Amino acid sequence: MLKQQRLNIIQELLSQKEIVQVSDLTNILNVTEMTVRRDLKTLEDAGKLLRIHGGAKPVDNSFNKELSNIEKQEIMIEEKKYISKKIANLIKSGDTIFLGPSTTIENVYGYMEDFPTRIITNSIHVFNKFNNSNKYDLILIGGSYRYRTGAFVGSIANQALSKMRISKAFIGTNGISRNEIYTANEEEGTTQEIVLNNAREKYIVADSSKIDKEDFYKFYNLDEITALITDEKITDKEKKTLKNILELFANLTVSLQPL
Repeated sequence: MLKQQRLNIIQELLSQKEIVQVSDLTNILNVTEMTVRRDLKTLEDAGKLLRIHGGAKPVDNSFNKELSNIEKQEIMIEEKKYISKKIANLIKSGDTIFLGPSTTIENVYGYMEDFPTRIITNSIHVFNKFNNSNKYDLILIGGSYRYRTGAFVGSIANQALSKMRISKAFIGTNGISRNEIYTANEEEGTTQEIVLNNAREKYIVADSSKIDKEDFYKFYNLDEITALITDEKITDKEKKTLKNILELFANLTVSLQPL
């Protein structure tokens, strides 16, 4: 079977189902698992689907459907690990850091070194990771709870965060387009803006699937941050576009700008 025929079949199956499994596709297409994964990568690069653990799902271009924390855990797994290590390497002894709601940022705990650090978060999922250890000075910001992302937002959270000064803030995003950084919810976006404004070093965390994407609420400008932390899978075109705005923190890109 020709490659284009396989790609057409995969897309047809995705139009009928919410998720297709690699194991099922190997039987349907009568090819190896490696071939299926290459085909899925081709379709993902073309924006036709989104790879998840063990398979793929259709791309949802609607701003109305916000993925839950559980759904986000199943996508871009290796890229998130890569970025988490980058974040951990930026954290030094004595820092006061803010870790925002993000399945990528949740992974940072596994790569942190054992030294005194004050960690502030409005994410119950980040808090639960770091609460497993007594090594850190851990502060959970309360407020109105968003079950979908596990974030505390609203006036109570914003009032508390407005009084805090932060060494380094790490904030996730649902999309970056040109000079604009997006999220799916205006309350989360407002909280994230307050944190970034009060941070000495401002880091936006985004795997390569978030580049050149928009969402409902723009909460910050890219040229106002210290650096974008991403993975090495961004395309040359995306690198060129982003480099005109800021310098990237990834192996295949240039170094951070001096503070």
